[in-house]
Amino acid sequence: MSEREVRALLVAATEDRPHGIDLMPAPRRRRVLVPALAGLGVAAAAGAIVLLLPGAQPSAQAQVAAAVANTSGESFHLHVGAGAKSFDGAFDPSRGVGIITEAGTGAETRFVDGQMYVKEGAAGSWVVYPRSSISMKNVPAATALVKSAPLDPQAALERLRSATDVREDGTASGEGWTGHRFSFTLTDTDAKAGKTEAASGSVDVDDQGRVRRLEVVFADNGQRDVMDFTAYGTAVSVTAPPADQVEQPKEDSSGKKPGDGS
Repeated sequence: MSEREVRALLVAATEDRPHGIDLMPAPRRRRVLVPALAGLGVAAAAGAIVLLLPGAQPSAQAQVAAAVANTSGESFHLHVGAGAKSFDGAFDPSRGVGIITEAGTGAETRFVDGQMYVKEGAAGSWVVYPRSSISMKNVPAATALVKSAPLDPQAALERLRSATDVREDGTASGEGWTGHRFSFTLTDTDAKAGKTEAASGSVDVDDQGRVRRLEVVFADNGQRDVMDFTAYGTAVSVTAPPADQVEQPKEDSSGKKPGDGS
């Protein structure tokens, strides 16, 4: 059993436990079990899980959720094709740093020390926002997944947890990796806008359990957005722009600043 399958089994075990099976033992037992599993190795750990859940198989949803978690723990490079626009960047989620630029415009966004620095073009100043203020928690998942993609790939990936009808859809491969493809559907009702938004897509997961490619197609206009993840484990270095080139965001007529989460 591969590491990807073991990780997926762990996720599945926490999501869909059979009635009567306690997967959260008392603290005293947990202190003994965790070191034991660590010492047994991957094969033995897999056997222990199967022993707890006879015949259980990781669901497609569980495998995708595990891939999202794995991707959040490693640095990577990213290419995004969003309609007619394209972006390239590099992120290290564990350190909270990242950089992404828009091809042909010079627009650039940097994430450093909890701040997001945005430059709209090759010339001009940077505008700084608290990264925490850029929130799409109340935005339908189908919309947030794609709108987040060029700016915050981790936020986009997290929206995969809201996907429905997730199913394995064959094998997948790319330069230096092989894995599996999963297809999914995202359907949300936007009560505020009074409409339903839907998207479908696929996510490729490599044999190490990491997302390699995410493709989303909107049902209303057919727009296709693709995210490619490469160069896992590559060091990412990002610095804040010089202080004399940074401005605070301006308020609009309502008194709100761009990027306000409210």
